[in-house]
Amino acid sequence: MEKINKIFILGGASFLGYHTIKEAVNRGYQVKTVDIVDLPENLKFKAEDKVEFIINNIFSKSDQEIIDILKDCDSFIYAGGVDERVVPQKPAGKFFYEKNVLPTQKFARLAKLAGVKNFVLFGSYTSEFAENDFELRKYNYHKEAYVQTRLMQEEIAIYEGDGSMKVSILRLPYIFGYMEGKTPVCKMYVEMIKDMEFMPVTNGGMSIVTANQVGQAAISALENGEDKKAYPLATGYISHKDFYQKIIEELGQEDITKLQVMSFDDLEEAYREDEKLTDSEGVEHGIRQINMLRANCRELKIDSQTAYKDLRVKEEDLDQVIKETIHFANN
Repeated sequence: MEKINKIFILGGASFLGYHTIKEAVNRGYQVKTVDIVDLPENLKFKAEDKVEFIINNIFSKSDQEIIDILKDCDSFIYAGGVDERVVPQKPAGKFFYEKNVLPTQKFARLAKLAGVKNFVLFGSYTSEFAENDFELRKYNYHKEAYVQTRLMQEEIAIYEGDGSMKVSILRLPYIFGYMEGKTPVCKMYVEMIKDMEFMPVTNGGMSIVTANQVGQAAISALENGEDKKAYPLATGYISHKDFYQKIIEELGQEDITKLQVMSFDDLEEAYREDEKLTDSEGVEHGIRQINMLRANCRELKIDSQTAYKDLRVKEEDLDQVIKETIHFANN
């Protein structure tokens, strides 16, 4: 086990940052975090928790100021970045490069200069399927702007740390859980289904994990993770149909909304038309719509043994966490 005394967590008021701090505190570690906003009063940590919470924009700091902030920490968890739901102006590749790759490079480099010995990066499970799903690779899924920059983000963190800082990556899937003051990702699905009589769903599914389990995996990766290793993290799987059905049940729309499972062939034309529309509007998805559809029509499963065996996460009642998350999103 790595010797860890104090952990720096980027973005302590964020959804994943907060849950990661909680796990670090549970294991007895000191924590320092910087965020531009404070936690809600009832979520703030107590003095005995040994959490130093700095409210500031660390991205506006000079290199030396950042090094000074980090110099009393031996470990760093990078929980920042944007995901593929953001649809930027063209070109998408430049946007995701600037939002995900360049900041990771900067903080990994400065962490190393500050003497940090352990670095954990929160990545994306799109990287896992870009490398290992050969059906998706046939259609250049691995070359999509968002996916490419996520893979690049991993590589750049590893190379910045090479020789003096252990770097581990968590490839995160769809995450369930909630936090006061934060809007769950699934709220957009809840709003989309409200009062609908018909809803098409793709015939695939997604790997899942809870926010608590992400925090557990992150601290375990600091303690026991291997250098230059990416860990695909998941503790379960849910089909898109079952996910939407749970939302319908939360909304009490069982007698109103009909789900229809549809294949890639059923939806291909509509997605190609949507791709043309976004192109005409000057915006671009990080993963082109047609390849998002391909991915959504596949059972994107990750073996849970990595989570339970390698990263020592605790089992949770995933069905209950999903229901609680959807309920929170509906209120």
